[in-house]
Amino acid sequence: MDTTTAPEPATRTAPTRAAPPRVSDVMHGPVVAVDTSDNLWTAMDVMLTRGLRHLVVTRGGRAHGILSDRDVAATWAMDPIGLKNRQAGRTAAPAEQVFLSPDTDVVAAAVRMRELGVDALVVVASTGAPLGVVTDHDLLGVLAVLIRAHA
Repeated sequence: MDTTTAPEPATRTAPTRAAPPRVSDVMHGPVVAVDTSDNLWTAMDVMLTRGLRHLVVTRGGRAHGILSDRDVAATWAMDPIGLKNRQAGRTAAPAEQVFLSPDTDVVAAAVRMRELGVDALVVVASTGAPLGVVTDHDLLGVLAVLIRAHA
């Protein structure tokens, strides 16, 4: 009796996936900032003039935190005069939580935003100087491109 063996299936290699982009590839820059000592009225004016939803707060050229338009609106709702009396540095989101290295990948940034319940993070250099802002909108743009590429 003659027996033949079936050909062995071709070995498949797992498709390689490109590494996700870094936040430095998708962030907004150059940084628009106010100083920690500036009041929220000044911050609101800068946001409205520049059409920004987020504003970096700095002290001595180093990132201190980030303000959102919602932070300013919440202060205004509680006390409209408070915008002139409250300093940006006291209202900004806590510094260490909202900072990322420019080499952080967008997936890690998205996870961090979700954990913190924020919609923007400040990208900082090793010196603490702000380089840009990455937002949920930036990350959705990356997601849309990735989905289209794999469709």
